[in-house]
Amino acid sequence: MIDRFLNFYSKYPWTALIIVMQWVATAFTLTYSVTDESKILLMTFSSTVLFAFFGFKIPKD
Repeated sequence: MIDRFLNFYSKYPWTALIIVMQWVATAFTLTYSVTDESKILLMTFSSTVLFAFFGFKIPKD
């Protein structure tokens, strides 16, 4: 199973990189933020799905 997962992201490295960077930024934001965490998590989840959807549609060179 992990082989298929790694093979999938080797085909789309930009999408995996964006998702990882976004969740790291979310972790820092949740750690140091004083605002409502549910809004931050909703925005992060929505934008992750959006980036993944459009990232897979970009043709490879």
